Amino acid sequence: MTPRSGRPPRRGARGDPSPARSGTRSTGSGGSTTSRGSRGGRRWRRGAVVGLAALGLLAVLLTVYALSLEREITAKWQGRKWNIPSRIYSDVEPIYPGLNLARSEIPIKLESLGYRRVSATPRPGQYSRSRDRLTIHLHEFDYPDGAFRGFPLELSLAGNRVTAMRDGRSGRDLSLARLEPEMIASIFDEHMEDRTPVALRQVPRDLADAILAVEDKRFFTHRGVDPVRIAGAAFANLKPGEELQGGSTLTQQLVKNYYLTHERTLSRKLKEAQMALVLEAKYRKRDILEAYLNEIYLGQQGSSSIAGVGEAAKYYFSKDVGQLTLGECALLAGLIRNPGFYNPYTHGARAEARRDLVLRLMLEQERITRAEHDAARKEPIEVGGRRPELNTAPYFVDFVLEQLEEQYGQDALTSEGLRIFTTLDMRAQRQAREALVKGLDHLEEGYPSLRKTAGQLEGAFVVIDPQTGYVKALVGGRDYGRSQFNRVTQARRQPGSTFKPFVYLTAFQSKTPEGGRYTTVTGISDDPFTLTSGGRNWTPENYDKQTHGTVTLRTALEKSYNVATARLALQVGLKRVVATARAVGITSPLKALPSLALGAFEVRPLEMAAAFTTLANGGIRAEPLTIVQVVDSEGRTLEKREIKMKRVVDAEATYLVNSLLQGTFERGTAAPARRMGYSQHAAGKTGTTSDYKDTWFVGYTPELLALTWVGFDSNRPVGLTGDRAALPIWTRFMLAYAPGVAPEFNAPEDILLVGIDPASGYLSTPDCPVVRYEPFVIGTEPTEVCPLHGYLAPQEEDGWWIF
Repeated sequence: MTPRSGRPPRRGARGDPSPARSGTRSTGSGGSTTSRGSRGGRRWRRGAVVGLAALGLLAVLLTVYALSLEREITAKWQGRKWNIPSRIYSDVEPIYPGLNLARSEIPIKLESLGYRRVSATPRPGQYSRSRDRLTIHLHEFDYPDGAFRGFPLELSLAGNRVTAMRDGRSGRDLSLARLEPEMIASIFDEHMEDRTPVALRQVPRDLADAILAVEDKRFFTHRGVDPVRIAGAAFANLKPGEELQGGSTLTQQLVKNYYLTHERTLSRKLKEAQMALVLEAKYRKRDILEAYLNEIYLGQQGSSSIAGVGEAAKYYFSKDVGQLTLGECALLAGLIRNPGFYNPYTHGARAEARRDLVLRLMLEQERITRAEHDAARKEPIEVGGRRPELNTAPYFVDFVLEQLEEQYGQDALTSEGLRIFTTLDMRAQRQAREALVKGLDHLEEGYPSLRKTAGQLEGAFVVIDPQTGYVKALVGGRDYGRSQFNRVTQARRQPGSTFKPFVYLTAFQSKTPEGGRYTTVTGISDDPFTLTSGGRNWTPENYDKQTHGTVTLRTALEKSYNVATARLALQVGLKRVVATARAVGITSPLKALPSLALGAFEVRPLEMAAAFTTLANGGIRAEPLTIVQVVDSEGRTLEKREIKMKRVVDAEATYLVNSLLQGTFERGTAAPARRMGYSQHAAGKTGTTSDYKDTWFVGYTPELLALTWVGFDSNRPVGLTGDRAALPIWTRFMLAYAPGVAPEFNAPEDILLVGIDPASGYLSTPDCPVVRYEPFVIGTEPTEVCPLHGYLAPQEEDGWWIF
């Protein structure tokens, strides 16, 4: 429409067309349309600006969110991805010609290590047994001194005894082999995940292909999220009767398990997809695949979960992951969907069907040939021997952890994958625990009153190799589940008469009041006496409430006479007795008081056992040792603990004490062990406190020492002596663990055996009814003959022998 005036139309301030200002108002429709169009244009432009601003803001927010996701992903991806539990291992088990397999419990050891008995030629982690041959295909194992590559070890047998050994590959004869140590404990963080990390190069191609075939066949072509897989899963899930399928890619599974929770919400699922896209944009496919292989959940062992293919290979097949067959690879891949449902240990048929499905998918995707597929389907499912879930040495493990935490800290132990090699002998540990538990049960059956007291009857047992100080077994209590208090290392109890040998050890390094040397036949009075100390009278008494006049040192210790021992301690000096106790390794507080000689001051069972190893080792003290070596996850040695040996007492004095303590088995307080069937060379000492609260026995050979203690934590009286409560437990252990012939104690060069009449303590004569050969340090033996049995030794006088 043309305006009435000849001037061009004016535009409003906002640039929109507006009607001319005149006195006559336009009545045509054109003026109204122009006005409405102007207002609509203004609204459209305003909306466009707002929309662009909103899109810009959204873009900024998405960028910020993406950057935050990237930071979240990067922070956890870089550095150590998982907390790897540290593992504690036992000592190795040597195998050599002459070894008795049954006595050494090799079959039990093989089962504990996960070996599986087969009738065919053994593959890694398997063994076969015939009448005259045992073949063990040894596991591979990373020892502190280097990696060991497993091979078939062939043992020739005569009954249960190994007569020869050879390498099954080369045919080379062997004089020594070893079974790898048992893993006795893992040190977990709060997540309780058992994981053995592996690099992608260590994983068989078949295993990676099997997992991709069943979990994400387009892994190497998608960008983290697979629309084709999502659509396929949605379509399949609509079909009635079909198994529900997931649309998540392998990358999304990794994000869910590694970064997120398992909650079923839309927001979590969206974040999972977004993080998968970021992860794929930032890292290589092979790095993502390697992380997935180490993260994926593959089952449960007790309270800990099996994470990653490295640990799963060990748990299900007792192999390193690199040794898996195609069929085993397919089985592991099939477990991912539901490890419990397809567990081959409990659901063999399901596991086999699932394995065959994976193999079919691999064939369809041309990852394997038809021949490989058919051969793998024929593989029998041979799961490895499932390793025991129970920590059979919990008190030992606690003691090891106490030492490690001081040096490495709890965080390192639960996250850095340290490998701790210890001195523990699993056979000794099993036998020690069984002997203690059954021994305490037997005591309660024989003495029902022990069950009626408040608190359970308790015990402790420790085994040490005296030549090295290796702690071979440690049982700190009857039931770890009920009480974690370690009575071997933490309890302080009065040792009673088990302290007495150190009084006699002091005497054999001292002079008598007359200036001579103490010998095994030196006389000491067992008559009663009273001392006043600190304003109080002290009168020692014998267990039998009797006195025995003058007795030899041998009789006094064999019979464990309190009065004679207390008098001997006073003669040699209480401070010297304390010094001897310190020299052999007793560190608990001791005072030079008369009651010291009778074991009145509390000690820990471990330090008492360590002190006795000095006697077993001929006067050389070996520090107790539980940790041999600590290795990090890369195989680098962090710590290697050396055997510490030191001569602390004379070999001659030690031999004399050992001779007396051997006599306890023949004529003294340890004689019940002989009646129980123990016939080997051994020395030992019982112990009972005066109020019957503590009962002990320490017994040893030159190669093995074991100590047992029995009592109540509440200090209630047991009412039994050491020979009735503790000695039977020791004997039960020794008969089971060391039934062979024990070596004799080696006599030092300066020791001379001389025939003595035990009644007089003098040289025996042909008329003496009993002759006992006593050891003497040369120059201290008697020179006079026995005057009691009608024989006088010839005397020289002026060159003549007078009879």
